Amino acid sequence: MPALPADRLEALLQSEFQFQSGQFNQAFSYYRLQAPAQLSADELLRGSQLATVLGETAWLANLDGAPALAEAPQIDLIRQRFERALQAGRSDSAQQAWQSLLRHSDERGLYASRAVAETYAARHQAVLSAALAIYADRPDLTPAERFELFQFAYLWRLEELADRLQGGLPPKSTEASLAATLRECVDGAADACKRRLQRLDPLDLSEWQRRSVLVLAQKAGDAEQNRRWLEVLPQDGGTYYQRIVLLGRAMDDAKARELLAQIRKDAALDDFQRPVLLGSLRELLKDWPEAETNYREALAAGVPTTASVRLAVVLFRQGKREAAFAQLQAVAADTGLSDEIRRDAFQTEVQFHRILRSDERDDEVLNAVYRRGLALWPQANPLRYQFAMRLFGQDRLEPAMSELQTILKAAPADADALNAYGFTLAKELNKPRAAYKPLAQAFLLSPEQPEILDSYGYVLFRLGRDKEALIHLQKAWQLTPSAVTAGHLGQVFLRIGDRQQAQVYLEKGLQLDASEAELLALQEQMR
Repeated sequence: MPALPADRLEALLQSEFQFQSGQFNQAFSYYRLQAPAQLSADELLRGSQLATVLGETAWLANLDGAPALAEAPQIDLIRQRFERALQAGRSDSAQQAWQSLLRHSDERGLYASRAVAETYAARHQAVLSAALAIYADRPDLTPAERFELFQFAYLWRLEELADRLQGGLPPKSTEASLAATLRECVDGAADACKRRLQRLDPLDLSEWQRRSVLVLAQKAGDAEQNRRWLEVLPQDGGTYYQRIVLLGRAMDDAKARELLAQIRKDAALDDFQRPVLLGSLRELLKDWPEAETNYREALAAGVPTTASVRLAVVLFRQGKREAAFAQLQAVAADTGLSDEIRRDAFQTEVQFHRILRSDERDDEVLNAVYRRGLALWPQANPLRYQFAMRLFGQDRLEPAMSELQTILKAAPADADALNAYGFTLAKELNKPRAAYKPLAQAFLLSPEQPEILDSYGYVLFRLGRDKEALIHLQKAWQLTPSAVTAGHLGQVFLRIGDRQQAQVYLEKGLQLDASEAELLALQEQMR
């Protein structure tokens, strides 16, 4: 591309400065003023990154006409071409972008192609399948390309296409062996898959082929093969972490210490990765003081991470309860952290109180934790529902109903909240007429949920609609037999004069829970 005019070069440099400063909207002003056909490949890449973040779909839609895009070597640009072609339903353009990624000199092109195909498979399967068929018809396919396409054809159950692609592989090639292994591990017996994996030699495979085999080992659930194929990949934070996870499932102290030494010596790991990985291993080895040291080192690197929650866990393990709770509360209240980490801290605090059986001493301790959580996340209806159920368990009906009302004010179609609210009205507060509307709404929203079917059947029984009640209660019983539903069925059968069936459900219910109040009341009635 010819040198840029001085004024445009200055505008481009100003845009780049704004991009680096996080001023994305201002940075994109430069690209709004330029026709895509006049942009270089590097400019197209930066412009498309900004447009994606800002949701500038109209600008992105005009990119395909840009001459620089067709020959652009950047993987990100080619990946975006692939995605746009799928979204627009253009299978021919999708095939061309797919091919460009697979034939790219940088192996990251392969991983980008897989990421797009896997991400878009659910929403754009027809376009992907058509692109795959076009690609498979090319006469110049390499064995590597043919195997890559075979994988998707087989996994997407395009049987004829998969057979054709596999049949075109050189008979004794590595790719032919991988294709047979894929079939065995996806649809064959576990033992046959394991034998296939054992016969493969990692030294015969490229890195991306090893990663393909690792995926098969993971799907097969074979820990030994999983570990074997992980260890032959380039070791980084991701592969180390997967190896630690495998050790957590089948602990081996000697292997853990070997991995510990390997991570310590790996100069490629940064000041965050190394201590956080070592902390995870120290936890497996139950070396709590060293794990604490490692997690503190990781947090000193300033990276927002779940290490902040793991630190609390190892403090708790050492009996440092006050410090552990203080850590969790600080994490939950830190709005600079992701919501996922903050909620993890909250749930961990709840779990600690359950381990300590705090309710046996004072149930208000854990109630206070829930109230603090709801102050942090007032819109968290599932959390508020948990708290309401907890209050019901403490026979605090009024505050429990208040929490349910708060949920229903924000989310009138919350079936679980409607069910709990209506059943309490019918059962505990003896207001079946008031209970009918919320329970009917819950039934309309979730007509196959056993708990809701039981509640709806119960309120119909209380309103004297016994035949209707039986239909819903029997369905609830068929889906999930419970002592409560048995009690309700027994009551209905007793009232319509069928003592034999009432006795049947009484006995079935007592087998499930001999202390259920509904059944004990029914038993007393039948004496």
